[in-house]
Amino acid sequence: MKKGMTGFQLKVLGIITMVFDHLSEFFSFAGIPGWFNWIGRITAPIFLFESSEGFIHTRNRKRYMFRLLAGYWIMGIITTILSKYFAIGNSVIINNIFGTIFLGTVFMQACEYLKQRKTVLKGLAWLIVPLILSIIPMLLLTNPAVLGSTSGMWFFRIYTFLIPTLLLTEGGFLFVLLAVLFYLFHGKKYLQVAALVVIALISLVVGSGGVASAFTTNYQWMMLFAAIPIILYNGEKGRGMRNFFYIFYPAHITVFAIISFLMQR
Repeated sequence: MKKGMTGFQLKVLGIITMVFDHLSEFFSFAGIPGWFNWIGRITAPIFLFESSEGFIHTRNRKRYMFRLLAGYWIMGIITTILSKYFAIGNSVIINNIFGTIFLGTVFMQACEYLKQRKTVLKGLAWLIVPLILSIIPMLLLTNPAVLGSTSGMWFFRIYTFLIPTLLLTEGGFLFVLLAVLFYLFHGKKYLQVAALVVIALISLVVGSGGVASAFTTNYQWMMLFAAIPIILYNGEKGRGMRNFFYIFYPAHITVFAIISFLMQR
């Protein structure tokens, strides 16, 4: 085996840092330190990087994408139940990285089609349709008739439950863009790391509070430290255990949410 980290080891690291992040999210009331969130900032870039590797190397891209979409739907059901029965006050549980990764693969596929003259129109469709679908819920939210209508709000909820959108998915447009940049710069680590650093700096500048809040509330820029494991990636897949990673994400959030709820009752 080559020196460095395999894809499997990257995913394990991503899970460990994700647990730190979610411990702070669900148990801050119990004194979990804020720097747990700092550690968790490298989680998303690791999984976005791995999604680009998975998209490139999978034997069946459509099946891979459907697994992610199904994960988004299942996670949507879980977070809806948790928010209704196991949330404190008006808090809402919205964790759902599956939607972000799915959208990333959609635009990766668009790029694949755009590379070939025969499939340029199909590539444009894969590029434009998700953009249109992402604009619709924002238009609904800015429409007073929708906001003041029960049927309108139900339509909005069903729409966003079924369709991941760029502006409402976890991490938003920047995370989806980062996944696509990882794919476009595949095999060129210096460009992948540069893309990560640029997205991190944009997050720092446009985030709430700006640079002044870099170590308090606006710490998403710390995602740039994911460059270290990405540089160490040796290009090997390593062990499989695909289903474990799909199951662990919703399972640990469910457990954390329920325990947090019971502790605060």
